[in-house]
Amino acid sequence: MSILFFLWGFAYGLLGTLNAEIIMLLSISPARSIALHNAYWLGYFVGPPLIGHWVLTRAGFKAAFMTGLAIYACGAMAFWPSSVLRSYAGFFISNLMIASGLSVLEIAANPFIAIAGPGRLSEARLCFAQGIQAIGGFSSPILAQKALFQRVEGIDLFRVQWCYLAVALFVTFLAVVFFYVPLSEASDSDLETVALRRMDLAGLETTDRIWNKIKLGHFALATGVLAMFLYVGAQESVSYFWDESMQAVKPGTDSFWNSAISHGLFAFGRFLFSFFAYLGIPPRILLAISIGGAFITSLLGLVLPRGNAPLAMLLLTVFFESAIFPLLFAMTIRNQGHHTKLASSLLTMAISGGAVWPSVTYGVVTLHPDPTGLVRQALKVTVTLYGVSVLIPAAWQPRSMRRWLDPKWSVTPIGRRGSSPAGWTWPVPEKEDGTHMTEVVNVNGPDSPGVEMKERSRSSGSSGSRVI
Repeated sequence: MSILFFLWGFAYGLLGTLNAEIIMLLSISPARSIALHNAYWLGYFVGPPLIGHWVLTRAGFKAAFMTGLAIYACGAMAFWPSSVLRSYAGFFISNLMIASGLSVLEIAANPFIAIAGPGRLSEARLCFAQGIQAIGGFSSPILAQKALFQRVEGIDLFRVQWCYLAVALFVTFLAVVFFYVPLSEASDSDLETVALRRMDLAGLETTDRIWNKIKLGHFALATGVLAMFLYVGAQESVSYFWDESMQAVKPGTDSFWNSAISHGLFAFGRFLFSFFAYLGIPPRILLAISIGGAFITSLLGLVLPRGNAPLAMLLLTVFFESAIFPLLFAMTIRNQGHHTKLASSLLTMAISGGAVWPSVTYGVVTLHPDPTGLVRQALKVTVTLYGVSVLIPAAWQPRSMRRWLDPKWSVTPIGRRGSSPAGWTWPVPEKEDGTHMTEVVNVNGPDSPGVEMKERSRSSGSSGSRVI
């Protein structure tokens, strides 16, 4: 699984560098340049409803992994004829195909990491896995800029063709490996059982509402999808205009190595917040710190005079935004039950905000140029998006939402008595002294799918088990 996360981080970094070279080589206009950028993020809107959700719900996680890798490989191979023909349309379609394949991977990989273990550590696991993805995003631009795409001119795009052919072959090999590797699966009924058990521990019902109006599950899903849409848009609005922003805040600075430093901070931030989540700090608190920190630092980057200070603020913005995605994803799919895979699809589609908001930023910069520097206009959109996003962690503070989202309620106490909602009864066999005992046996964690509840009755000496 770690290879998959590294792979799409590597692909995104490589594509960003390649697209920059193609734009310069083919003298593509700014409008067509932003469209080429948007082609990648558009794939995240197209892939989930057309392919990903259908495969995940009908064939399972393994099939989704293999399907995503196959589409990814096709997109990588499509770069060969695009490079030969120097075709803008070909590069556009190649970006779209690669992102569509990666979106199918994300639909399955993110929830797989979140549910394949103790529920109280879902955010910690996903932050760590996403940290591996960030390492791929850190290493690929350096490799591309300093080795693969150095002095790329005309016919020299031949080297790029071989690079993407190698990527396509490796991805195809990885899909074959996944075919033979046994992976756990979780049906909708498994996920529903887990959600019901957790809600019972938290003292919640599926019909509970926030402010006596909206069901908790619906509110968590809607606000989570909205936050994801805004976050990716804010992140990409900074990323797309990174070079111009660096020169605006500190003229003459090395934009490439500043970008490398920001990618390093991004990876470090995800590992650091993974550690914080492992220590038991509520993820909603970590999310509030992340979004609040990104809002404050981007605002300071907007208003501070040129120099090292706004440069440092932009780097810190990247650091604070690093953990937003995994924290949001893990919290939003919690308690969704048989809707977990649908929630994963909607969250993945929300990543398409990376196509919408940079385009809005481009429009603002084009229609309202600022002679003091491009960053002053580009960051206005980012600051606004994070300012709105801050309201979402605040809306998750009522007691019922805290119980819905906090992972501590995922810990199953041994020997718990009683029954769960919706008629699902916890097994409580009697011991010889008349008390009840329940033994939970689960290799993946106390609230993950495939939990095996073994019941033993000391009075009869018999034992039995059933998988729930």
